[in-house]
Amino acid sequence: MAAWTPDELERINAETYFTVGATLPDGTTPKTVDIWSVPVGDRIFIRSYNGTQGKWYGPALKTGRGRISAGGVDKPVRFVPVAPDDEATNRAVDAAYLEKYADSEYSVTMSTEPVRRNTLEVVPEE
Repeated sequence: MAAWTPDELERINAETYFTVGATLPDGTTPKTVDIWSVPVGDRIFIRSYNGTQGKWYGPALKTGRGRISAGGVDKPVRFVPVAPDDEATNRAVDAAYLEKYADSEYSVTMSTEPVRRNTLEVVPEE
């Protein structure tokens, strides 16, 4: 499995927004959306505020592939769902949202149900 470099992690995590585009079943990535992302160690996670109604989230679940851009890093990625019962990871992601976006009232929403069950790890393609 590929990993983020320390430089990529630093550049991505310094940004407020993370541009994500999910690859559709036909192989295209027509729409991108700016969302929040959070670091947990050397991993990056995102959550869909709107769940499967989010324009990017449904295709991300279906194909498991897409593209991200943040801090000058532009890469193809895989989206790996985090199991709702993976409490250790979900708690760490909750804490990361509360810390990184503490100035926003939405940080609490992003770290509680039902949003919490829409967690994806973003893994760089090799």
